[in-house]
Amino acid sequence: MLLATVPDTSKAAVEVQAVRVGLDTEHTRLVLESDKPIRARMERDARTGALVVDLDDVSMGQTLAGLGKAIGANNPFIAGVRLSPTGTGTRMELTAPTSITPRMFNLRSGDGHADRLVMDFYRDPVEPGQENSTVGLIPSDAVATPAAPGVVHVSNVQAALVPDRVRLVLESDRPIQARVINPTEPGETLAVDLGDVVLDAVLQSLPDKIRRNPFLTSVRFSRDAAVTRMDLTTPTAIALQIFHLAPVNNHTYRLVVDIVPTVTMPVPPLDTPPASVDAVSSTTVATPAPMPPAPVAAPSRDTSDALTEAWFEVHVNGTPEDTVLVLQDASGNVLVRAADLERWRIPVADVVAVTHGTDDYLPLSAIAGLTYRIDPSQGTLLLDVSASRFAATHFSGISRAADQPTPSPPGGYVNYDIFGARGAHGSSHVNALLEAGVFGGWGSGSSTFLARHRDGRNRTLRLDTTWTHDRPADMASLRLGDVISAPSSWGRGVRFGGVQWGTNFATQPGFISFPLPTLGGVAAEPSTVDFYVNNVLRLRRDVPSGPFTIQDLPIVTGQGDIRMVVRDMLGREQVVTQPFYASGGLLASGLRDYSYEVGFERENYGRVSNDYGRLVAAATERRGFSDRFTGELHVEATRGQQTLGIGSTILLGNVGVLTASVAGSHDRAGTGALMELGIQHQSRYISYGARTQLTTDGFIQLGYLPTARPPRQTSSAFVSASVGRFGSLGLNYTHQDFRGQDDVELVGVNYNRSVGWLGYLSLSALQFLGGDPSPLFSLSLTVPFGAADSASFSGQSRAGDSRGTVQYRHNLPVGTGMGYRLQAGLAASDPRQAELSLQNGVGTYNFGVASNPDGQAYQAGVRGGIALLSGKIFPSRHIDGSFAVVQVPGFADVRVYADNQKIGSTDSDGYALVPRLRPYQKNPIRIEQADLPMDAQIKGLQLDAVPYYHSALALTFPVTRSRGAIVVIQLDDGSDLPAGAEVTVDTQATVFPVGLRGEVYLTGLGETSRLHATWNGQSCDMTISFPDTTDPLPRLGPVTCQGIDP
Repeated sequence: MLLATVPDTSKAAVEVQAVRVGLDTEHTRLVLESDKPIRARMERDARTGALVVDLDDVSMGQTLAGLGKAIGANNPFIAGVRLSPTGTGTRMELTAPTSITPRMFNLRSGDGHADRLVMDFYRDPVEPGQENSTVGLIPSDAVATPAAPGVVHVSNVQAALVPDRVRLVLESDRPIQARVINPTEPGETLAVDLGDVVLDAVLQSLPDKIRRNPFLTSVRFSRDAAVTRMDLTTPTAIALQIFHLAPVNNHTYRLVVDIVPTVTMPVPPLDTPPASVDAVSSTTVATPAPMPPAPVAAPSRDTSDALTEAWFEVHVNGTPEDTVLVLQDASGNVLVRAADLERWRIPVADVVAVTHGTDDYLPLSAIAGLTYRIDPSQGTLLLDVSASRFAATHFSGISRAADQPTPSPPGGYVNYDIFGARGAHGSSHVNALLEAGVFGGWGSGSSTFLARHRDGRNRTLRLDTTWTHDRPADMASLRLGDVISAPSSWGRGVRFGGVQWGTNFATQPGFISFPLPTLGGVAAEPSTVDFYVNNVLRLRRDVPSGPFTIQDLPIVTGQGDIRMVVRDMLGREQVVTQPFYASGGLLASGLRDYSYEVGFERENYGRVSNDYGRLVAAATERRGFSDRFTGELHVEATRGQQTLGIGSTILLGNVGVLTASVAGSHDRAGTGALMELGIQHQSRYISYGARTQLTTDGFIQLGYLPTARPPRQTSSAFVSASVGRFGSLGLNYTHQDFRGQDDVELVGVNYNRSVGWLGYLSLSALQFLGGDPSPLFSLSLTVPFGAADSASFSGQSRAGDSRGTVQYRHNLPVGTGMGYRLQAGLAASDPRQAELSLQNGVGTYNFGVASNPDGQAYQAGVRGGIALLSGKIFPSRHIDGSFAVVQVPGFADVRVYADNQKIGSTDSDGYALVPRLRPYQKNPIRIEQADLPMDAQIKGLQLDAVPYYHSALALTFPVTRSRGAIVVIQLDDGSDLPAGAEVTVDTQATVFPVGLRGEVYLTGLGETSRLHATWNGQSCDMTISFPDTTDPLPRLGPVTCQGIDP
């Protein structure tokens, strides 16, 4: 009986935290890692032959229950494991052949590991003369991820020599399934079948990397059919130890081959028994791995004899990183490859390197803030690096990546909005707002018209005609035709016909133009960082050890607080709080916002179609000189008039944002000036602001006629406060001093609050200062009834005259449906109205009636659109933005969804229109798989559409009708085609296996298809015709395969 004894420190239950399984050709290892030492006893059951292990005080939790899965079904040493609770702990019964010799011992906690119980299982030595040439297959579950079928490409090869073995490492894009054939005599060639591995220059470079050694004479590669073979010639009897390493860090899959002599050779003594390499958590099965050899130095061919090579698994601050090749000098100092140190974020710029082969190696003893030690029993190199020594890690709180839009094919659309009404006295009118648009790879153009019919007279006006070419990569747009100039902070925009080139942040919807805060810190070990904005969690990031900064934190505008909580793996927290103030009026440092325009000023817009006046030019430049200061320059010029002004936006800490502008103008009447000053503060609890603008009598700017001038003074101020559950209270003041007209001066107060199930209450009062002294009082109450229905009351009172209205509304749904509105005044003379709205996939329809003492009036309207794309016309609802036409070729009545909302079904030709797509953003569009027949060959059910503004995309889903059938094939003599034969259809690469009774399931059949069958070196051909049938899986044949060759 084997005993693993430990001090009895506690009678509390022992929890197994992780299980590990190692496997090579000589033995397998089981490791149970626990929070306390495990007291265990092992003996073989004389009746069943099983190895029984009693684990005292060990609870049988989920982690321990996963041991059987970790061992796997192909372990040649342990056939199975059964766990059962006992009165004193847990019993483990291992099914193992009687030829297996067990060994059991304990390892104490240390170097990032807890206490471990280790169990090794060896085969009994083979008696002399009983050796046989055997073929050993490395179990497939020795690889963490099963190999996918296909060719394997080796990307890197390495070789290392230590006193007791040679190690070869093949790194590949897929796991290599290796098969080993052991020789029976020394000097014979040992063959390793590598499977379908590409034999290229990388693999053939392995022999050049192997130094002269007493274990391996030569390595030669060959390829036969789909198998690559590695032949190893050895001068003495050797054994192979093969294991796999799963992908980690910058490494992919690795096949490790150790060539170990069977003759005992001296090796350095081990302080503790050897342990397996790879560990597994309670939810992940370990990649089986053998015992690593103790890393011992060996002579190097690339450097002086004072430097030797060794392989180590490296742990940085207790975290496993990688298995790497290191160097040791005569004094035992360790040198690590510079590229590995940089990958572990350890700066090495100030350390002198030593060249070994083609790589630079750096002595660890020369790196400040780093200490190390070697654990030969574990085969590990343990690095202890101070947190401040690591290179800083930078993160972004928001994604700056923009979706690349797809150029639009040529197409067009027409929108219409028609409204007609008949009055109580018989008068009637009809208005129609029409828009025609075209688009293509060079942009989009649109033109809008207003048509009127009133009292037998018709009139048509052209409103706007514009061509737009967006450049999302530059966040800019070129517009030709009727546009509106970009206003300055102190000016106004005007309509003109001409050219405009300017910034368009909307071409990258996720871009935020104003400055965002940055926070940072130092994590002593890998940690999780949570960011709270105004006590709301907005971001969570995992950070490694060392300094870190997180830029562009997602915040809201106004004043607030950011709280950063750094939590390490033990739950210890560091909390940092930082106030912020964000304003949309600021530009981030270095960011530019510009607009340049030239054209003819539009006059009498909406009354005359083509009334263009004087030639004007304007330019606006805004730039973020820092995160706290944004400057602006604005210029306007026309014949006989010029205006120039500068402005600034300054962040005053948490006080708010200060704006200031000055401008001057010149025209035939003389010169003038403008001055403006303002301040604004916004926060969750209180907001306030004030702004005043003064102009002299001679100041002029675009948007005013030469005979009209801007107001002499315009001033406004406001303050609002949130009082929690009692609502919010606001006060505002406005004053305008017009030249030649009465001043306008008023003050207002408003109060808003939620009143529970009664809904939302709003009260306001407005007082004009000067003129009529009577204040105006207003009240509104809105009561919701579910998501679509609401009732409301609104009333006003001034100087004893009071009016009120009640209304009930049922809103239109997003898709097809109905809505309505009922409204009535409280006074007998007030009108009463009723409206009904209907909506389907091609339009929205409105009907209304109003009644008052004078009679009744009626109105009706229709709003919709027509799209043209892919040579087809699609009726639609009003096309407000971008759209797509999707096709599922040959499949009708397939439901189509955009953003998981059903938008319709495909027509008889497989087409459907998807409206209301967001431009410059990813719009997921999918089809319903359940609506596709069984014979549909589906390569994808979802496509992402990223259109340009006012453009469209044509999307075709990769779904085809694949004729499939079960075909019965016979040979010339009437017998069935043998099971296991393979059949191909026409020139397709797909191979179909034949089952019993000559049956084979084929897809991709045409109306007539030629089949080719192969089996046991023989082949034959046949031709079949697919019948006209509605059966989704017809049975065809028997078909005779003729001309058997040979």
